[in-house]
Amino acid sequence: MGFRLSVTGGPEEVSLDERSVKNVVFVSESSEDSNARATDFGVSMKIWGKMLYILGGEGDDGTLGLSKWAVVPSEKADCYRNVSVEVIAAGQVVRKYEVPNAFMMDYTEELDDETGVGTFYMHVKQKKDENAKVKIEGGFAGE
Repeated sequence: MGFRLSVTGGPEEVSLDERSVKNVVFVSESSEDSNARATDFGVSMKIWGKMLYILGGEGDDGTLGLSKWAVVPSEKADCYRNVSVEVIAAGQVVRKYEVPNAFMMDYTEELDDETGVGTFYMHVKQKKDENAKVKIEGGFAGE
């Protein structure tokens, strides 16, 4: 199983593939003290991956775009972006999550000079008044 991540709606598009994205958690959360489905709920995704640096200036480093997005202030319209994650199994898309008005809740990069490998973690959340626009699709026909 693998994952493809796409972030659009900002100055640059970010695209990471199965080599980079290692773990995804999709979360729909209601208030802990609710006894019924709350109208005040949140939708978010947590994504972990490896940083694959591009040496010699060939290609794009997608994680650079993620780190730039993480510092966009809330006053700017492009702090909200479209985040899409495709789940790949046996070479086919089996599920797709689309969060169209996501903002960065948390972003970290960990760099290790001994192994030379970097990892990232991002937590994006859907703008609350736009929860109805979140799409979850599956059951795709074979490619």
